[in-house]
Amino acid sequence: MRGMPAPRTRDLAAFWLLSVLWSGNWLLIKVGLEGLPPFRFAGLRLVLAFFLLTAFLLARPRPPVTPSQARVIALVGFLQIGVSYACVFTAEQWIDSGLTALLFSSFAIWVAVLGHFLLADEPLTARAIAATLAGVGGVAVIEGPAIARAGTLPAGRLGLGGLLVLVSALVSALSAVIIKKRLAAVSPTASVWGQSLVAALVLLSASALIERNAPSNWTPAALFALGYLAVVGTLTFLGSQWLIPRLPVAVVGTFPILMKSQVEPQTAHRKR
Repeated sequence: MRGMPAPRTRDLAAFWLLSVLWSGNWLLIKVGLEGLPPFRFAGLRLVLAFFLLTAFLLARPRPPVTPSQARVIALVGFLQIGVSYACVFTAEQWIDSGLTALLFSSFAIWVAVLGHFLLADEPLTARAIAATLAGVGGVAVIEGPAIARAGTLPAGRLGLGGLLVLVSALVSALSAVIIKKRLAAVSPTASVWGQSLVAALVLLSASALIERNAPSNWTPAALFALGYLAVVGTLTFLGSQWLIPRLPVAVVGTFPILMKSQVEPQTAHRKR
């Protein structure tokens, strides 16, 4: 069985840069939730991302996608963004961003295992297993205070929030493998544009049904969080999609390990 070629220096440099830029996402989600309900927050973030990516596509058109590729993009958008964001944004109402970062780092385990079974040239090696477990353990040490605070949360919210983050990590890992297997030839910009459109429709529809009576408090912090995630979050997500066909999925899986939150908001446990 032939493995992937060794990653190029440019690809690894891009990987580290994106990891640094994306490291604040967990905290900014928590900040935005202080003013906005989760589905509305996530849906509006994706609407802004959709318009940003539309501008990119108009400025520099990409090759058209086939109907088969469009269906895969829609599926990935539903899973990787729609379901994943719904889970994470909902969970961060109840649990710290640091605990979210720790639980989502299980993505590294899921993507390595799924890649082993679904990708012919990416077998799961003992070295990859050891590196992944060491990385998750490192996040656990860094996020020790958040883990300690988890003991003060109501058991029901802690359990449900933790489960939602684990589901988010699993569907994101499956999506990464699908992208590598089925969308490697598709422009990342076109792919993320389609994914964002599908996910925005899913999340805003859910918001219209579930959050009709939930107020939006447009504080400066909420506006900043929305803008940051819509611009910086979208560009780093776009970069991650560009990297998936170029790096082994076990390497891509370490992304959330590096994307650990550094600062916790003072109001860590928002109650609705």
